[in-house]
Amino acid sequence: MAQTLAGFFYHINNEATAEPRGFAGVKYADMSAFPWSSVPETHPRLPLPPDSTDRFFSLEGSCDGLFLASMRTGTPAANFRYMVSNPTTSEYIVLPHSGQDAGNISNAYLGFDSAVSTQEFHVFEFVQDLSPPDHRGLQSVVVTGVRIYSSKTGAWVAMEPKWDIQVGLCFGQPGVFHKGCLHLLTGENGLAVVDAEGLRWRTVPLPIPVARSFAGLIGKSAGQLLYIASLDSQGYGSDRSLTISVYVLSVEIYNWDVCHQDDKRMYWKLYKFSDVIPEKKFPKLIGVHPHANLIFIAHSENELLAYDLDRHESPVVYHLDHKYQIFMQFCPYVPLLSCLPL
Repeated sequence: MAQTLAGFFYHINNEATAEPRGFAGVKYADMSAFPWSSVPETHPRLPLPPDSTDRFFSLEGSCDGLFLASMRTGTPAANFRYMVSNPTTSEYIVLPHSGQDAGNISNAYLGFDSAVSTQEFHVFEFVQDLSPPDHRGLQSVVVTGVRIYSSKTGAWVAMEPKWDIQVGLCFGQPGVFHKGCLHLLTGENGLAVVDAEGLRWRTVPLPIPVARSFAGLIGKSAGQLLYIASLDSQGYGSDRSLTISVYVLSVEIYNWDVCHQDDKRMYWKLYKFSDVIPEKKFPKLIGVHPHANLIFIAHSENELLAYDLDRHESPVVYHLDHKYQIFMQFCPYVPLLSCLPL
């Protein structure tokens, strides 16, 4: 049975301890009361293993109803694991150690598409390191290694990245799994794409140039991959209106045998445009509705807005119980009634 967005899990800073055990720093924003949700009121919990008392957990992301978390004890080098769970059924699975070295910087993303199959998921782990100095002596953090886990094989496969350029991932940005591929925003004004087997690699330029720190947001809605750009002509942090542009990624990029030229018109089509976003300070795009033309925005007044791209309305859909911070991570929750593939 197809489900739709019910709410968001989000991180807060726990003042009592810098590293809360369990999911003490994760809260849930319930949005089941709104017509576009169409799900019963629910207060889901992220399941925990029985031996989680002395473990530290961090929520990494979500994808079509499944959630990815990292878990460790006081010695992360030997006891670091990823866990995939389904809050709807309270099931979870702890993955084998990926081989990650404690000294490496890594980002992990979940790949799952319930519309295609509920019998397999993937976890992508990207190892990052400093690049060699360029002609100016400057270095940047780039992806140097990739590991992909498949729930069918129960094993990790390690490989080197095969993009045509060095890729640096944008901090705090979600990955989107679409058409069997993971899509990630990069610091080079682009989109990096890799398939679940690590056989297909492609980079795509974004439709408009953006600053590295404010790269917009990617999301999936109505079977399309969207890029949402927000621009503020008055400067970041002002209380003026924002301009929102929504672009749809062309399916032509999945024709792997064709080498496209760097013509942005071949990759993106403008879908929606609006310049009447309400006057709020420090707005942040946090998600898109999987079926409706809605964009979700958080801002400094501790509110979440659901901006309707068709009606140009932005009702408040949730008041945060804790102080909003610009780098808060919000993970959409879409109830998944299927059992977790073990």
